Amino acid sequence: MKDEQFRKLNHLLNRAGFGLTPELQKRFEKKEISIVVEDLIRDAAVVEDINYIPKPETKDNGEVGVVKTVFLILKSQKEKDQLNLAWIERMAVAKAQLREKMILFWHNHFATGTPFGYLMQVQHNTLRHHALGNFREMLHAMSKDPAMILWLNNQQNKKNAPNENFAREVMELFTLGEGNGYTEKDIKEAARAFTGWTVNQKGEFEFNPKQHDDSSKTVFGKTIYKGEEVVDLLLAKQETAQYICRKLYRLFVNNEVNESHVAELSARFFRNNYDITDLLRVMFNAEWFYDPKNFGAVIISPVELIVKYKKYCKVELEDEQMLALQHVLGQTLFSPPNVAGWKGGKSWIDSNALIQRLHMPRAILDAGTARLYRKPAFEEKDNPKKKDKEEKVKIKSDWSALVTHFKQYPDNEITKECMRFLMVANTDHINPAEIDKLVDTSTKERRIITTLTTLMQFPEFQLI
Repeated sequence: MKDEQFRKLNHLLNRAGFGLTPELQKRFEKKEISIVVEDLIRDAAVVEDINYIPKPETKDNGEVGVVKTVFLILKSQKEKDQLNLAWIERMAVAKAQLREKMILFWHNHFATGTPFGYLMQVQHNTLRHHALGNFREMLHAMSKDPAMILWLNNQQNKKNAPNENFAREVMELFTLGEGNGYTEKDIKEAARAFTGWTVNQKGEFEFNPKQHDDSSKTVFGKTIYKGEEVVDLLLAKQETAQYICRKLYRLFVNNEVNESHVAELSARFFRNNYDITDLLRVMFNAEWFYDPKNFGAVIISPVELIVKYKKYCKVELEDEQMLALQHVLGQTLFSPPNVAGWKGGKSWIDSNALIQRLHMPRAILDAGTARLYRKPAFEEKDNPKKKDKEEKVKIKSDWSALVTHFKQYPDNEITKECMRFLMVANTDHINPAEIDKLVDTSTKERRIITTLTTLMQFPEFQLI
């Protein structure tokens, strides 16, 4: 396969999934990019829920009592951790890579963290079903999602004491973007429309008419009465399509946004009633998507990096250590830093996270020992005597799939082929002969594994 076509395929698989694998290379290397796009979309058509956490036992009427609620909160952190690990495993093995990638995007877009593990699972499966569907339907569903209502305090939004949190965030973070196309009066009026949207003791959305302000409200100059009308008004504004497309562009194309490309995408997104799959199909088939300046232009997120290692060499850690690794790298699933989610981009690379990223390949080599340096807790940050806590982590790995794949190449081509496989960023400045001096050539297997781990320590490996 020619280098140019291979780079395009590698680029697409990094953005529309979690990277190239020997299996995917064999499957796609003789296909046109447009066919690969359709295959990825077809693979992602199947929706499989994650149902790790059982629905809490309730009273005969289906409600959870006060004592049971306290118990659920106490056990929910462990349940959320297990849900986290189950999703990591799903991302690593699922054929529906594009759906998993989009669920990860929407998980950050609708950033939520509640003390109830079961409700986080409910929300996660809602995102699973809508991830490649219709944003209109997704926004309506997420507006009534129990975890979201609790997270943004709409439980306290009552007609005699309106709470503006949800109304503000649905405009600022979920649809229009901060300060774009709405006023403080719009937020206040919208908050009144969402009064009475609550979560009952069954853990389900419930509309409480007694707490709803049923008088008229004026939002964006329109007279409305209900919360659903606010959602529809937001979707009727082209700024919503533009905001979503700009965020998708940063994830899939380049953190430096080309506004003409966003305008092209958002016009179609709006015109096609927020069809997400159609939007991605257009993006992945656009000539500008494969502009070399977009190759390696995105810093891989911590979760994607972990998933990539699991796909490459079946990395395994104990549960607590996998969670610790996410924490150290700066992204723990189901525990966003705030309602705005993770910033991404250069924010992924602070001095501690970069050291951990560059140390991981050597730690994985031969089931080595990684050193995780946990940052001090928030209340300890101002204590100069409080140093980062060092924690040793045992890592298991299996390189057999990659070894089998690269054994087909003669020794003098292995470094070049490993670079082509692992990196989409420009590598013209990397001299394969210098890499060869650093690897173990005692056997072909050792040559392959040590070449891969050496290249994985280069900053270019962090760019997708």
